[in-house]
Amino acid sequence: MAYLRWGIIGCGDVAEHKGGPPLYTVHDSELVAVMRRDRRKAEAFAARHGAKWAYADVDALLADDELNAVYIATPPHLHCEQTIRAARAGKHILCEKPMAMNVEECQRMMQACWDAGVTLMIAYYRNFYPNVVKMKALIGQGAIGEVVLARVNCTGFFNPSRHDFANWRVVPAISGGGVLMDIGSHRISLLQYLMGDVVSARGHAEPVYLDVDVDDSAVFTLRFASGAHAVANINWNVGISEDAVEIYGTEGCLRCSPLNSGNLTLEQSGKVFEMQEPPLRYTHTGLVADFVTHLKTGARIRCSGEEGLKTNAVIEQIYAAGPSRRQGL
Repeated sequence: MAYLRWGIIGCGDVAEHKGGPPLYTVHDSELVAVMRRDRRKAEAFAARHGAKWAYADVDALLADDELNAVYIATPPHLHCEQTIRAARAGKHILCEKPMAMNVEECQRMMQACWDAGVTLMIAYYRNFYPNVVKMKALIGQGAIGEVVLARVNCTGFFNPSRHDFANWRVVPAISGGGVLMDIGSHRISLLQYLMGDVVSARGHAEPVYLDVDVDDSAVFTLRFASGAHAVANINWNVGISEDAVEIYGTEGCLRCSPLNSGNLTLEQSGKVFEMQEPPLRYTHTGLVADFVTHLKTGARIRCSGEEGLKTNAVIEQIYAAGPSRRQGL
């Protein structure tokens, strides 16, 4: 029997293409049941992905004794409540990002998991991209000397007028914020993985171009416990897509764009070395594999609830530091 026997809460696009397949393609992981309020859609999802059971009610799925873990793939405003319910049902939890609407909700989620003795992991999957793991290893080996600076450039154009699954992202009472909460949280978590804890954050997150009630642009700086700095811009309002991370040290730099499938470049003393790690087919594969390893060996998981809370805390600092439009909270 697999170490992890999953149920999915929320069978939308993210579960369909990113988080769902690794639950049954990673060794010692099995997808058993799915839940969506529309039972017919839940049954169709179960058929596509080989799950045995389909539910239309969260409590019915959580009462299934065959499951020992749940993947919460719902919008952020539901994460806290559903995590607490899952923990009380004795299930391990992989929760989508951002962890919750605010730090206080994160704390409640962690307390519920501690009380129940279950593991909470947050789906910051970019921290498992092979290129990113290689960057972490090179930094640890001293390949660029002492790290002093990081730069992040993440741009794209999001049209919230479309009637599609993504519309909830511009409803602050559901999303908790705009581009900073959505894709900005991924980049903050990635920088924390590569560079350590953030001790201060300053910036601006506000609507610059789109007529929405959340930020479509976020520009911020971070200072790490090591003394290193980072500068980042995260945009929904730029017509060219880019996903670039640069890490600078006293003896060189690392550059990668895009993170999953692009070239990783190491520059030292005027010499440039290009390498490329094989990309992940499914973004969440590393998360699920890490979860299995944790349950088998007790090894510390990379994207724990504690780390997810730290990311939310940085986001709150940025929203508090400058003008923003983050209504409904």
